[in-house]
Amino acid sequence: MTATITTDEATRALGERWAVALNDLDQFADMCTEDCQVWHSTDDKWVTVQQAVEDARRRAGGDGPHFEARGLTFTENGFINQCFISIALAGNPMRLHVIQIVDVKDGKAVKVQEYVGPEMPVE
Repeated sequence: MTATITTDEATRALGERWAVALNDLDQFADMCTEDCQVWHSTDDKWVTVQQAVEDARRRAGGDGPHFEARGLTFTENGFINQCFISIALAGNPMRLHVIQIVDVKDGKAVKVQEYVGPEMPVE
């Protein structure tokens, strides 16, 4: 039997505009509470949303990140966002798979866990 998740309207609205907002760091920050914590699998540490935005701007070198939506699944606590991010690493363009687990309260993200998958060829 499959469980049915009933999502409130504020959580559904946030989830549906999440992937697009990731391409605008100011909009992303506005979608999070001031005390929202963000964790990335790439460095295994929790930071504030403000620090996450500053780090993303620094890594992007002036250009914002480019996220491409792939899927959205609502959960009891918020949603799971599946997407790709296109970035340059050491001067090499890359497209990485990203899964974000987002906890939501009152229509804003309160905790974001981001898992970045290393894209490797299967040999």
